[in-house]
Amino acid sequence: MNSELGVKPIPGRFSNYLNANETAILVALVKRTRPRVMIEFGCNTGMTARRVLDQVPSLEKYIGIDVPSYYTPMLDCQRSEVPALPGCFANDARFYLHVSASQMLGVADLEVCDAAFIDGDHSRNAVLHDSRLARRLVRRGGVIVWHDYGNPAVEVTEVIDQLSSEGWPISAVENSWIAFCEV
Repeated sequence: MNSELGVKPIPGRFSNYLNANETAILVALVKRTRPRVMIEFGCNTGMTARRVLDQVPSLEKYIGIDVPSYYTPMLDCQRSEVPALPGCFANDARFYLHVSASQMLGVADLEVCDAAFIDGDHSRNAVLHDSRLARRLVRRGGVIVWHDYGNPAVEVTEVIDQLSSEGWPISAVENSWIAFCEV
């Protein structure tokens, strides 16, 4: 499936949470939409944003959302992942940081976008909230991408399976923890 998606290796450093192959898959999926605006739910230090901004020249705005340093995630396995300096590696004039728990945000707090990447709080309620919010924000012809589909340590898979059973056209990318939905 990677060749079908147009996945090509990309240079640079990568996030501690999204490996080089998964970053390349994300870039390929996002590039297909020729996005002007992208939102990342859970940008952490901004390393993934940096790679996407480097590889997707059509992007005019990249909105990274992450929690303040004092936030306590619902899942124990994510408690060590809260960034001290959210977005610090994005370092691009097109990058805008929104420091907040994404569950506190609604449609009026963000803007319509062409691509959304969901990789923040991996608890069931947070993933469901972020997914439904992204679905309302992503323009027709856009894409929603999730990380950690198939990861048994978190609650992403059950939410994506639920959304799929509700009729969302979600596909999983083999040999990765990436799933996506073309809107």
